[in-house]
Amino acid sequence: MGGMSFPHRFVGRLALAVALAGALTASTQAAALSAPATETWETVLARAEHWPGEAELARAGTALAIDAPELARLGVRVWRAPASAAGDLLARLRAAPGVIFADRARRVYALETPDDPGWDQQYGPVAIQAPQAWEITTGAVSITIAILDTGIDLNHPDLSAKLITGTTFVTGTITAQDDHGHGTHVAGIAAAIGDNGAGIAGIDWGARLMPVKVLDRYGQGEDSDVAAGIVWAADHGADVINLSLGGGCPSPVMELAATYAYTMGVTVVAAAGNTGAFGVLCPAAFPTIIAVAATDFGNLRAGYSSYGPEVDLAAPGSGIYSTLPDGNYGTKSGTSMAAPHVAGAAALLAGRPSFDTPDAIRAALAYTALDLGAVCRDDDYGAGLVQIQAALLYNPLAEHPPRCFQHYLPALSR
Repeated sequence: MGGMSFPHRFVGRLALAVALAGALTASTQAAALSAPATETWETVLARAEHWPGEAELARAGTALAIDAPELARLGVRVWRAPASAAGDLLARLRAAPGVIFADRARRVYALETPDDPGWDQQYGPVAIQAPQAWEITTGAVSITIAILDTGIDLNHPDLSAKLITGTTFVTGTITAQDDHGHGTHVAGIAAAIGDNGAGIAGIDWGARLMPVKVLDRYGQGEDSDVAAGIVWAADHGADVINLSLGGGCPSPVMELAATYAYTMGVTVVAAAGNTGAFGVLCPAAFPTIIAVAATDFGNLRAGYSSYGPEVDLAAPGSGIYSTLPDGNYGTKSGTSMAAPHVAGAAALLAGRPSFDTPDAIRAALAYTALDLGAVCRDDDYGAGLVQIQAALLYNPLAEHPPRCFQHYLPALSR
């Protein structure tokens, strides 16, 4: 693998742009500059229609700010402030003219559940027609899947040959090496080397993997880092982005990043969530993202899988066998495991000339999905279980009849 870039969360003592509403109070400045080492620090994000000029910034009080060029592309600025000062900073930003939003960064988490050792077999690809799809294509090396997660084991024998240069947004790390295991498992599901007589077969055998570390060794992170990772991946050639993570809604900064990736022609796939309740987590809830629910070996919605009108598709998520760090393999469960099945499917489609936009890929996967649960689209499964062979045979240029009989018999749906 090529050289890894250094973290983009370099913290420096920069002029603070709260001159929009006047400089920080003396108490806030003092807190920012002399906070005890043991005090909790928080990340503050803001987006404005306009920011003050250099002269005005020079007159503002100094505070800790983060150099986040990816977020700057979205018009977002980032600061780190002691918990005791964050409230005052937010109040001043929100009161400033032209500020669109100002908020604390939200926590996001890897979306897996405890392992189930009784599920030690790879049933997922069969459930979504991967073997039949491989008769058409096993993937293209020109396609890149970005895995935004805890990183990827850069030396795993089933993954290392497919890795391209990635990066990390996690403070204290200098590469995208996985120090948790979640990201390596996710990467294997999407694109482990296939037909090599060892390990497992990912959904897309040809696609390259771009490791972007946005979660720490505990499987946790902030939405600002996820947003920065999305922008970085889109700017560095990702065709598909997998987000097996989630947190509370809303998250304006992640939604801005998701929209940015969409406008760059990137298909973004995310895990719906593991709450087992109504309400899809962010970023999966955003309209530009394909939200994936999890099914079990019987094609039923997994009990932990979040549901709601934002769910687009379903894929296997329970007891999924895949790669783990240090050349190992094992099972994990969660919508985290369902999402990369769909990301791999999207990558197979992206390698075909007919599927050159996120909309074309989404339409093919949704129209050809196996309907589960209530007739037609429902909150548990979305359009249904992904069927890759059928999606590859879908003609995006042709006219297709309505998928559900309610279109023909509207009286039955009243």
